[in-house]
Amino acid sequence: MLEDMRRHSRSTLIYVLFGILIAVFILTFNTASRVGTAKDIENEAMADVAGTTVDSGELNLAMLLSADPPPPALDQFQKFQAKQTYEGTRFWRSGGMPELVTLTPHQSVPGTKIEKVMAELVESVLVSQDAKAHGLSVSDIELARRVVALQRANGSDMADENGNFDPQRYDRFVRYGLGTSKGALEDFLRREILRDKMAMVVTQGIVAAPQEVEALYNADAKRPRLEVLTLDAASAAKAVTVSDADADAYASAHAEAVAAEYKAQESKYKVPDKWNVRGILVAAAAADESADEAKKKEAADQLAAKRGAAEAIKADLQKAWNGDVLLDPVAPKSDDPDKPALAVGEPKTATQVTGDEKNQRLLQYFSKVAKEKSEDSIYKDEGGKYVDDYDAEGLARQPFGPEVRDAVAAAGELQLIGPVQGKKGWWLLVVEKKLPGKVTPQDVANREIARSLVQKEKGEKEMDNIAKAVLLAAQATATTPLAEVVKAYAKQQGLGEDALSVSETPPLGKSPMESLQDLSALFGGLPKNDSPDDVPGVGHNPELAKAAWALKDSAPLAGQVFKSEDGKTRYVVRLAAAKATDAAAEQKTKDMLGKSLTQLRRREAYRAYVVKLVTEATAAGKVKPTSALALKIKEETARLADEQKKAGEKGNKAAAPGGVQVQMGDQPAGGAQPIKIDLGKGGAPAGGAPIKIDLPPPSQPEAPAAPAK
Repeated sequence: MLEDMRRHSRSTLIYVLFGILIAVFILTFNTASRVGTAKDIENEAMADVAGTTVDSGELNLAMLLSADPPPPALDQFQKFQAKQTYEGTRFWRSGGMPELVTLTPHQSVPGTKIEKVMAELVESVLVSQDAKAHGLSVSDIELARRVVALQRANGSDMADENGNFDPQRYDRFVRYGLGTSKGALEDFLRREILRDKMAMVVTQGIVAAPQEVEALYNADAKRPRLEVLTLDAASAAKAVTVSDADADAYASAHAEAVAAEYKAQESKYKVPDKWNVRGILVAAAAADESADEAKKKEAADQLAAKRGAAEAIKADLQKAWNGDVLLDPVAPKSDDPDKPALAVGEPKTATQVTGDEKNQRLLQYFSKVAKEKSEDSIYKDEGGKYVDDYDAEGLARQPFGPEVRDAVAAAGELQLIGPVQGKKGWWLLVVEKKLPGKVTPQDVANREIARSLVQKEKGEKEMDNIAKAVLLAAQATATTPLAEVVKAYAKQQGLGEDALSVSETPPLGKSPMESLQDLSALFGGLPKNDSPDDVPGVGHNPELAKAAWALKDSAPLAGQVFKSEDGKTRYVVRLAAAKATDAAAEQKTKDMLGKSLTQLRRREAYRAYVVKLVTEATAAGKVKPTSALALKIKEETARLADEQKKAGEKGNKAAAPGGVQVQMGDQPAGGAQPIKIDLGKGGAPAGGAPIKIDLPPPSQPEAPAAPAK
């Protein structure tokens, strides 16, 4: 494999692209002094790893290049996305290949980002040393390629207006964007390249066999699915008709109840203005008012430099808005995500097109720039297009801020906004669409509210009757799908087509792929067990679950109406008919399954390799965290607790057993503050006990460490 890598690196195209760049690196990349600057002197040793000192400067760089954990203020969708990126990657802005960035040492992620990143730095040092021991090395062309990839991953460009390498831009990027020196960055990237090469060696040849994929696919395809009519008071209410006269009479007789419901549904009847926006973030940390004057000045200089970068992006966008840039045609929407439609037409400027075509071309250009330049980790890949429509309150929160809210509220559609300093830095935005709010007075809403209250009252009483009537109708025609039975019943009762609806559950039981992914037992954790009393889409319902597994093609309909555990919901259940197979879709699913299984096996193989390396190094006393690291972890833990307290959330900072972790221990007798490198049972010494390294209290001074090599 190494010979293949060398052979590929000799291609003419690569030499043409990187030849000049390498020459510049040789002349300029190492000119920055690696020791002796104020920043170097201030760096504290965080750990000694097999003779290599990992200092605070390197930790800060690694933190900057790593994804952030989801802050408490994010909504659930954003939090889910951020959590997946944070837990599933290491140094994801360092320019590594995606399949290697996801090879992490963690089975379970440590409690703080500092602990997570330090564990990854320990991994990086030990794996790169092992790579050197196996004869691997890093060439100038590989370093040049990685620097270009790193800059792209961070939304930066070191080329000037003519496309030539600009040493000054590169210097600003390293100094202000990354807060480090060229020499320190070079050391970090060379080590990461060695780490990636060794990861490729460890995982080469690991491919899921076709027989395995076929077996997994067939096992998953055989899992039964259900058709379920779900009836609660709200859904049953749709099957109840109430005349205008009855609704008006109820409103008059129950004025207080109607008024209370109007207040409860205020968001429905008092809809504020909302904005659909696209944004580009140039990240910049807010100044710390408690810092000394020198640090305040440094922060102010960085903020000014970031504003300059935002202004440059704005100038680029403004050219498109002014008609000085050709805008590509926009492809029409496609119903098939796997077969996107092709754009038709020629590139034109904004002055050559009008109406919606002009707007769409400009928005597409904005998104193109956002993908290249934005530093918003969550929506960068979406071209800066935010899923939600934000009201004023939403714009004032993360990730924007009050200043962004005011600027957006004052702007018109398709107007460029910014740079505006928000919560995360400088924002450039465009309002794709403004959605005007609407207020419905209570006297206008009274009839609608009264009708819904009457329907709800009657729905609770009619729920059992409706469910039994549907069951009888289904029993009368055993071969008819439940969805068609319900549709016919609704029509017979004079109800709307959406009054009652049938949903199809996911397959029953645990997916074979999920079982494969649950490797907790290998790393000292408890395996995840699906309850046999749970039904997908329904929840915990032992009686229904037992009946569902007994259904078969010859007797597909359950012979009774089921109740939820709280008694508020009714279910009518039928075995869903097998779906017709599509050979192309089936093969596509198998291909995806094969890729997933292969990547899963590679992750676990690499993780086992790292666990062994760290275990042996720790047992030999080669991994020595310092009290300065203990203090940083303690401060970070306190900060997270404060954030969660302010957000009204109860955070669980304790990491689950297993994986490679660095975490704070309990306060032992004598005042020593231990740091524990917890490898779990998968890689721990005999007996499975975690390896502990006792440290002095964080306040104890540490002897100056040698600069990182």
